[in-house]
Amino acid sequence: MIILLLITVGCGHDVSEPKITQAKAEAIVLQHLTEDRNKVEIKIKSVSNSRGKYIVEWEIDKNCEFGAVQVDDQSGELLEAEETNC
Repeated sequence: MIILLLITVGCGHDVSEPKITQAKAEAIVLQHLTEDRNKVEIKIKSVSNSRGKYIVEWEIDKNCEFGAVQVDDQSGELLEAEETNC
């Protein structure tokens, strides 16, 4: 009984509502990309939320670049970024 209670409490503790919105996560990524590389024609392809982070996928058709950026859904901190060029 005690083990079941500990598992239930432990698993439920990690699930919390995002403090930042999807739109805010997009804005954070766009700001990061434009400041870092001065790219102005960035298209957001998709945004999903999973395990405490937003995953924002983007592309730049003109330069044949695309990537994904992970944003913490509680703090808005950038966690990880990937970029690929054709």
